[in-house]
Amino acid sequence: MGASQIVIGAVYLALAAGALRISCLQFREKGFLFNNGWLWASPEERRRMRAEDKRPLYRQSGVVFLLLGLTFLTLAVQIVTDWLWLFFPAAFLILSAIIYGVASSVKIERRK
Repeated sequence: MGASQIVIGAVYLALAAGALRISCLQFREKGFLFNNGWLWASPEERRRMRAEDKRPLYRQSGVVFLLLGLTFLTLAVQIVTDWLWLFFPAAFLILSAIIYGVASSVKIERRK
């Protein structure tokens, strides 16, 4: 294992820690709302949004950041240990995040 593997693994580990921290905040409905439904809303729509309207957006962001954090953690372990089989769980987590993000966006829009 070379120094570059350790550095890259540490970067991925830091990304995982950041994503998992954001996920925790999103699940607790604290902090900035990292969601396209909120980011693309007009200032008037944001003012009209009640807490119960934001709850599904926070939950969606929390799940996606949790999946991304687990992906970064899996990739960090793969880089440091050279276990190539960890590529498949990482790919599964990425696909899960994409599918969940699209499916939950459609579900949230249908409820409106």
